Amino acid sequence: MAKLKFKIDNELKDRLDKVSEAGGYSSAEEFILHIVQRELDKLDPGADESEEEIRKKLEGLGYLG
Repeated sequence: MAKLKFKIDNELKDRLDKVSEAGGYSSAEEFILHIVQRELDKLDPGADESEEEIRKKLEGLGYLG
């Protein structure tokens, strides 16, 4: 399994800990993984989907402005 590291500020970490615990996740990392998987499922391109179509999905979801 690949690892990905990123930094977040303490306030965001505290929020992640609180929400992940309330949601019954074993850790904030498990919660983040679930969120990422769910969002990628929304964006997962079909074999014939172009980069422009993916970009439009991202814009529609508010990820791009």
